[in-house]
Amino acid sequence: LDVLSPLEQAQEASCESFVCTQQGSDCDIWDGQPICKCKDRCEKEPNFTCASDGLTYYNKCYMDAEACIRGISLTMVPCKYIFTWPNTSPVPQETTARPTPGAGPEVPIPPALYNNPFHQSVYMGGTVSFHCDVSGRPRPDITWEKQSDHEENFIMRPDQMYGNMVITNIGQLVIYNAQYEDSGIYTCTARNSAGLLRADFPLSVIKRESSSGEPQLGSTQPFPNTECLKEPDKRDCEAHEVRWHFDAKKGSCLTFRYGGCGANRNHFETYEECRSACVSNAVHTCLLPMVQGPCKNWEARWAYNHLMKQCHSFVYGGCEGNNNNFDSKETCEDVCPFPKNLQCKTCRLKNKMVLSLCRSDFAIVGRLMEIIEDQDSGIARFALEDVLKDEKMGLKFFNIKYLEVTLTDMDWNCPCPNMTTDDGPLIIMGEVHDGMAMLDPSSYVRAANDKRVKKIYELIEKKTCDLLNRFQD
Repeated sequence: LDVLSPLEQAQEASCESFVCTQQGSDCDIWDGQPICKCKDRCEKEPNFTCASDGLTYYNKCYMDAEACIRGISLTMVPCKYIFTWPNTSPVPQETTARPTPGAGPEVPIPPALYNNPFHQSVYMGGTVSFHCDVSGRPRPDITWEKQSDHEENFIMRPDQMYGNMVITNIGQLVIYNAQYEDSGIYTCTARNSAGLLRADFPLSVIKRESSSGEPQLGSTQPFPNTECLKEPDKRDCEAHEVRWHFDAKKGSCLTFRYGGCGANRNHFETYEECRSACVSNAVHTCLLPMVQGPCKNWEARWAYNHLMKQCHSFVYGGCEGNNNNFDSKETCEDVCPFPKNLQCKTCRLKNKMVLSLCRSDFAIVGRLMEIIEDQDSGIARFALEDVLKDEKMGLKFFNIKYLEVTLTDMDWNCPCPNMTTDDGPLIIMGEVHDGMAMLDPSSYVRAANDKRVKKIYELIEKKTCDLLNRFQD
């Protein structure tokens, strides 16, 4: 019999027939043997998931990872059965005293920060800490992750050490012996049964010989806006540094590996230098986190949660908050997600009905059930009422009842196509790429009526598109 050496045994080890039964665990090879390991990386895209433990997770991967850490099973539940927001809208003084955090029944209160997040700079080799100090009832669970250009972010949990980083039992992130590659955006996630909060904490690690870690504001020469719009030069030349660049698509500053080629000026030593040069206006009010503040002059206020897409009540301490702080739910909803008096131009179609039908891969009649916003894209979910045209997805063949459509190049301040769940049935025409239905700002989206639907059926029956294509050829 042939006896395999330890090295050969390790090479022979495989996860092919090894089954991990715990939710959120994956097979990994450890010391030459297959083992089950909890997920520690999750995709960055939000897809908020309400779970059977009463908590809201950033997406299903985060829920599965939590189930594995706790050694339990978690299932997805409809969010409407989980959220019970406290009714803390201000009331007349003569009928009810000011609210205090300890008063009244034990209703769930969503997470809120005690202090505003702020940028920190540290010399290489130094120590820096970020404290995600939040209020909420029940006490929010806290995790950290560093934003990266990878598809997945690494999740860091309390009472754990990750290289030169430690997450303490109170949710404080401490970085020892900071290195250039530690520069970046560190995101704290706090969640409980009442809601979810995410806050970004920027860190710049700078050289000792650098004169200042702050932005160089003394220059009389304004930084050219055209430089901010250029892609960062990631080619490998004589330098190997971590720098900040302005990401025009996301409207924020992020880190990248700078090779020193110097093809453009979209590279900065610190986060503040990048913001000073390229971020012309302050962060929109509705994107700011909910901040309670450190004072104790309690009063009921409302803030917009851009993750959950709605205004939530919270208890404000009376100082050191931010502009995402409103007297009433009505005032909050008038301003967020964008001011109701904002003058938006009417969405313009690239083509009228006939050309849109002929140039589209699909045409459906559906009702908008849900819309999820993200930076300059999003997802719309429709309940299908009729499939007028479908060349690539097999909607009728597979008897599909619901369709998820990706929205591209979106400006959420003035969205096009402009759809809401109150619109009723819509005619939607778009393209299909890699099996995914897509809409862009010029796609055909119009209210469905008998006249329009009948017109489309007549065009299809008369094979108008075939004649049009033949004529163009």
